[in-house]
Amino acid sequence: MMSSISELPRGRQRKWLGCLQKAAIGFFVVAIAIAVLLLIVVAIRQGFAKTRVADMKQEIRRAGLPIDPVSLETYREQLAAADRTEAWGDVISQFRTDSGYSDQVAGVPRVDAKARCQPMWAGQPWGERENVQRFLQETATLRRDLAEVLDAAGPIYTPMTYEGIDTMPPAADVAREIASILALENLAAIDRGDIDASEQSVKQLFALARTMQSELMVLPQLIRLGVVNIALEELRRVTQLGQWRPDQIDQLLTDLDRTLAWDQAFRHAMIGERVVAVSIYDDGTLPSGTVRTLLGLAGPRDQLETLSWYEQFLALPTNDPVTFLRAAAEANADMESTLGSANIWRRVETMTTGVTMPALKAIAMTVIRTEENLRLARLALVCQRFEIDGGRWPASHEEEFQFAQEELSLPRESIVGIGPQPFGVEADGSRLVLWGRRIEGYNVELPKQPPESYWPDTWRDLPPRHPSDSAVHDAEADVAVNE
Repeated sequence: MMSSISELPRGRQRKWLGCLQKAAIGFFVVAIAIAVLLLIVVAIRQGFAKTRVADMKQEIRRAGLPIDPVSLETYREQLAAADRTEAWGDVISQFRTDSGYSDQVAGVPRVDAKARCQPMWAGQPWGERENVQRFLQETATLRRDLAEVLDAAGPIYTPMTYEGIDTMPPAADVAREIASILALENLAAIDRGDIDASEQSVKQLFALARTMQSELMVLPQLIRLGVVNIALEELRRVTQLGQWRPDQIDQLLTDLDRTLAWDQAFRHAMIGERVVAVSIYDDGTLPSGTVRTLLGLAGPRDQLETLSWYEQFLALPTNDPVTFLRAAAEANADMESTLGSANIWRRVETMTTGVTMPALKAIAMTVIRTEENLRLARLALVCQRFEIDGGRWPASHEEEFQFAQEELSLPRESIVGIGPQPFGVEADGSRLVLWGRRIEGYNVELPKQPPESYWPDTWRDLPPRHPSDSAVHDAEADVAVNE
């Protein structure tokens, strides 16, 4: 049997204890040395990262771009006009929840998200007419003030309070409410057969989107793009009634051309989102206490990783929508793979990088889908204009392109889908059907037949212009109004 220490001779006992003490001291020294070495390595890496971050921030400043909340606000102000700031701020305040506006909209279709809208049928009174007329009368002053601000408006500067990841520009915060009342005005105009009022409603929707063209960050740009698509929906609704005059079509084409280009929209989103990402350690976003301290240790490496990713996103090729979509898909996959497969050491160093990454997939696909919808809307108006001038629909894509260029000064690429390939066009008797590409994920394809859905992929049953402006309520118009 093995003897216990107490049973060993005294000399051997001292020797055994001495070896044990030396081993313990040696282990402790090695542990301390490893810890010190790790701290030195971390300090060197963090020092390098801190220097590199400072250099990258300086490069961004030299490029005239924002890198902190103060420069972000200055940059917003440079991109927009301030002559309507006060008036726009007054209108915006009347749509906020604390203004009582939400009580006014209760039960009104389109403006109350919970209210259902009764359909319009030819030869029958609209079931919502009385309710809508009452609401529009109650909000007459508000709508007049709104119309005055939006008349031919471009980007309008509104002071913004920076609140980290919760930052929201004033106009974007109430954009849904404003867009809803303008869409309701269009329905009311259709109900009473007022094509001029419909034109104003649609033009004001496009103007509302333009007021937000200078907004930065992903969410405000997604909201602006949402307003653009609402404007396109209402434009399609009226176009399918066949009542536009040539001068109205020309004005609407001008509004389409004033929409912020898709590549600029993506760039605005990334520029603003980068500011939020690199400011996360200073704006109170991170939790306080021990967690904040631990996260702060990795700050320089986190910021370097974050800045490097945003540098890559801003360098995505934007010369062609399809090339951009593919590059964005690769960048998104690379980002997810890199963050998901990082080793323990890198995870510790970049523990908040994932939080600061943008919704790349959402903004990339939305800007391209909206661009596709804009081009399809432009083609629909060109075809309507062609039919008014010539009494028939274009017989070929080449006729469309030639007419657009010679009569409307529109280049070919402005009325073809992304690719660039022509849209789907199919005559159905005296009517025309146009449809665009399905952009699912990062895949782009043009269906051989028009999709079942109406909007935004398809403009169905475009009619020849009716001989009388009073003939809005014909049976064929029912589908266009109610879809």
